Amino acid sequence: MIKIIVVGKIGKKYLTEAIEHYLKQMPIKVEVIELKDEKDITGMQIEGKKILDKIQPDHYVIPLVIEGKMLDSIEFSKKIDDVFTLYNKTITFVIGGSFGLSDDVKKRGDFHLSLSKMTLPHQLARLFLIEQIYRALMIKNNHPYHK
Repeated sequence: MIKIIVVGKIGKKYLTEAIEHYLKQMPIKVEVIELKDEKDITGMQIEGKKILDKIQPDHYVIPLVIEGKMLDSIEFSKKIDDVFTLYNKTITFVIGGSFGLSDDVKKRGDFHLSLSKMTLPHQLARLFLIEQIYRALMIKNNHPYHK
């Protein structure tokens, strides 16, 4: 199972439709947990506590952070497959709000992932991540989607 914890709402119908398109096609269960976006940087600690409350001790946690490791699609597919095969754990991805992630959430991470050196709005990061999860699962299943 894959969980994606996100801070903030999508707000754009076209993004919501694209995200739903990929979620419906997933060959495994992917749960998206949406948390309220705090209004200023002091709320990052509140967001962090809410995020950590949603993570189980046995989850393999991958926070999305700009200083994380960048992977191509094949490497990302292998990473997901390795976690499922070697650890047999739920993978929990975390996307922070406009102020990023608290240090406590980053410390809880088992692997830090960067989608880009550029800063992405969390709505686009969510779509990008979900599409890449779908692509990773298709690569593992030798599906022609990746070609």
